[in-house]
Amino acid sequence: MKKTLMALTLPALLVAQVAWADVMVKMPSNFEILATEQVRIKRATKQVALPEGDQHILVRFDSPTNPHSTAQSLGFVSSKPILVSFTAKDGEVVSLVPPRIDTQQEVKTFARQPTFKLVDANGDAVEHESSMVLFEGSPMTADYNAILADQIVSPAPVLSSTAVAGSGVAAVNAAQIDVNNLTPQQADALLRDLYKNADEKRRKDFMRWALGL
Repeated sequence: MKKTLMALTLPALLVAQVAWADVMVKMPSNFEILATEQVRIKRATKQVALPEGDQHILVRFDSPTNPHSTAQSLGFVSSKPILVSFTAKDGEVVSLVPPRIDTQQEVKTFARQPTFKLVDANGDAVEHESSMVLFEGSPMTADYNAILADQIVSPAPVLSSTAVAGSGVAAVNAAQIDVNNLTPQQADALLRDLYKNADEKRRKDFMRWALGL
């Protein structure tokens, strides 16, 4: 009976962990996420869910010139992109917290050299590194995903998949990745991605294998 109950509940727990135990990164009203290493985003956003491990994201300060105006008639002031690097575990919520900014002059001064801290859900500081990123061209047409990629010295290995002829099943191209060179965090992220991208049959096969059935 106990073995049967475990066989029924463990798959649900594993699936729930894969589906929900991501790292949530959140921005305040005057910051936005431009790009992330792990998840490609099409436009700036205030929050994003990422797999655990080492994170490299591009953010930007973007505020009305008058921070207390609802009409926003004076336009906006934006900073250069900022590369932020940190490490987070599954289930963590990481929030960017800037200092209080009250005046138009403070907005303009802050945009030239933004400062902030990262905190977890308990308000504890999350260790991180940050640096301004200079680039040529218009902020309106910039490819921030490409800009981020240029800033990352050692990007995480990228999984490459090809379709197995006649089977319709995605197979890992072993020539593209060496699992022995992965960190534990990268291995977990890879396993998670494989599970998310698998069809229903392969997910069931994986669960049977994981449970020894």
